[in-house]
Amino acid sequence: MRLSDGRRIGCLEVGTSDGFPVFHFHGNGSSRLEVTLLADVAAAIGARVIGLDRPGIGDSDPAPGRSLLDWPNDVVQVAERLRIERFAVTGFSAGGAYALACAHRLPDRLTGCALISSICPPELVQRGAPALVRVGWCLAQHHPELFHAAMRLLLPDLASDAASAEMRLSRIASWLAAPDRAVLNQPQVRQALLRAMTESRRQGASANRLEVLALLRGWNLRIEQIALRGIFLWHGERDRLTPIGPARLLAERLSHCNATFCPGDGHFSTLAHHARDVFAALRR
Repeated sequence: MRLSDGRRIGCLEVGTSDGFPVFHFHGNGSSRLEVTLLADVAAAIGARVIGLDRPGIGDSDPAPGRSLLDWPNDVVQVAERLRIERFAVTGFSAGGAYALACAHRLPDRLTGCALISSICPPELVQRGAPALVRVGWCLAQHHPELFHAAMRLLLPDLASDAASAEMRLSRIASWLAAPDRAVLNQPQVRQALLRAMTESRRQGASANRLEVLALLRGWNLRIEQIALRGIFLWHGERDRLTPIGPARLLAERLSHCNATFCPGDGHFSTLAHHARDVFAALRR
């Protein structure tokens, strides 16, 4: 799809064409293809789920200099092209920041907002995350060049192919909690994630790294000012990618948040085990 400034934005729709509309925002290192993980549940519950690639990812053109709060305008343009007046948003992992940006900027257009295993604002991470995570975020805020170099070392520019994606996913899975490893070992889930990860790097890895750096340094978004009712949060207590502590603080800071904390889940397993609950909540 073409936006008003001429940029392309990649879109993928799953579920039912006449269902209630939901825009899904993927995690970092993923792409619009992440919605294939939700396709069966969306069809069963009657949801029309639209995944969007962020700038520089998959089918979406780069957009240098853009900030988190520019994202809602892209979403609105896609919605208007699809003749969708009101819609819900879901954000998984890093996509949670973009869902909250829409909740802040588009309260009259949104019917609901769901955060799943969501990243949290830097100020909450500094208060509630484990010490090692706080050190990493502090490095990103005060020494971005060192953080960027560390990211290149940890996540090198491997080729955008299935074998490289498998290597990255195996590296991530090695230090995840048992519930996540169990989900990632399911062939259908693993293959869907590998396709989404491969697509994410079709234009290279720089967009993903720059996104992480931007989200760690600051959102320019006052969480307390989000007035949207119908914000839902699901977060696994065994999540090692986005720890539970900041998520609890986020739920407290949001004025209207219905939070579900899942003792037996991690990062990916929360999405896998609670997708039906997410769409059921947004459908009300």
